[in-house]
Amino acid sequence: MPHQDMNADIRAILEDKDLSTAKKVEMLERMRESVRSEMRAATESAMVDDNDVGDELKQIDEALEHLSADPASPEDRGGATL
Repeated sequence: MPHQDMNADIRAILEDKDLSTAKKVEMLERMRESVRSEMRAATESAMVDDNDVGDELKQIDEALEHLSADPASPEDRGGATL
C-alpha cells in the first residue's frame, strides 16, 4: 500500500464517527499486523524493498496511542522482532 494511502486510511478510521473506539483499534491492529507481515517478508527476501513500511508501522502505532490503545504485540516482547 503506498505511503500516502496509509495516511488517508488511518485518518479515515480515526475520523469515522460511526465507529466505536474498540472497532477503530481493531481495524488499526489488523493494519499493523499486515504491515509487520510485509516487513518480515521484506527481510526474508533476496531483494529488500522498504517502501516506507517502517514509517507506516510508526503511523499506525501513533494512531493506536492516540486512541489510548497499547500498540505492542506479543512479538514485541520476544528477542528477535522487527
